[in-house]
Amino acid sequence: MHPHLLVKVLPAMEPETSMTFSEFQSVTEIFSGSVARGVINFLEANGIGSFSKNTIKFSGTDRIFAALAALQMSCEIEQISKYLSWKDFEKLASEVLRSFGYRTRTNVRLSNPRIEIDVVGTSADGFTLAVDCKHWKRSNLSSISNFSQKQAVRSERLLKHDMTLSGVVPIVLTLHAESVSFVGKVPIVPIHKFRSFIMDVKSFLHDIYLATPTDS
Repeated sequence: MHPHLLVKVLPAMEPETSMTFSEFQSVTEIFSGSVARGVINFLEANGIGSFSKNTIKFSGTDRIFAALAALQMSCEIEQISKYLSWKDFEKLASEVLRSFGYRTRTNVRLSNPRIEIDVVGTSADGFTLAVDCKHWKRSNLSSISNFSQKQAVRSERLLKHDMTLSGVVPIVLTLHAESVSFVGKVPIVPIHKFRSFIMDVKSFLHDIYLATPTDS
């Protein structure tokens, strides 16, 4: 499977929209029937999309998972990012957090001062991840540092607002990054590493910023 074929499929992945095989070819501009069927077989094998004899259907998270597959096949980031919205990042973050048993909330707003956190995931023991979804292509260290500092402040505000939380870790989730990095002890996490990060987050809490009630 060539990654550019996956990029051609991204515009077709409108949530809850059904299409025929010929409509799929038209939208993706993959006019070779055998190539289009090869793409569909690849998507189906990777759990992306729903396919019946006459109908092709995509869910709200299929586009982001297809984009991740293209990224892992070394597709250029600029080719992919124009088809993804910040809503796609929110959906992915929520989906991953829920798969690990976190209760999730999106677009959490607090006042005095007014702040908003894209995704908040809370485990049964009150451990919380505050996720800022950044739809940037590339960014310099200065702007990344600024975003990470702001997310740390948002995490502190969330903890003061909700006394049931035992601790809050600020996270910046991004498309453009090869691996997890830390700026001011705030994790900058590429979306293709988010699942593994969630699995391991509690094992390296001593290396990352954690807002706790004792800090208040």
